[in-house]
Amino acid sequence: MPIMQERTNMPLPITLAAASLLGLVHLFLVIRNAMARSTKPEHGNHDEQSPDKSAILEHRMRVVANFTEYAPLGLILLGLLESSQAPHLLVLGLAIILVLGRILHAWGFSYTSGYSFGRLWGTLLTWFSIAGLSLSGLYVTLIMG
Repeated sequence: MPIMQERTNMPLPITLAAASLLGLVHLFLVIRNAMARSTKPEHGNHDEQSPDKSAILEHRMRVVANFTEYAPLGLILLGLLESSQAPHLLVLGLAIILVLGRILHAWGFSYTSGYSFGRLWGTLLTWFSIAGLSLSGLYVTLIMG
């Protein structure tokens, strides 16, 4: 029996790939949070963190919260669109835009809470992908279905 068997009928391969990539990004972000939480206080009470460390942790938590605000909805829409037999290139294109948007936003927002290239373009690409997935889903449902 071969170790790797060829799959001829994998369900939702684009959604699986996008979810896998976003899962790795999410894992990276939460590990950064865990590392920020586990640092020992420089001095004084062990129940309190310095204001700088507390601000860093709060900012990292906001990055994860923003990521988890958009990624699940995007993946749900992506999976439903892909399972509805929408055109392969449309689904693939929107998946790439969603993943790129979430990565850019997480990268940009990780370094500043203000304006950054990554934060701006990550937000715009994410919104574009959600809009594209939503409108495509409505088209498939109402027009094609």
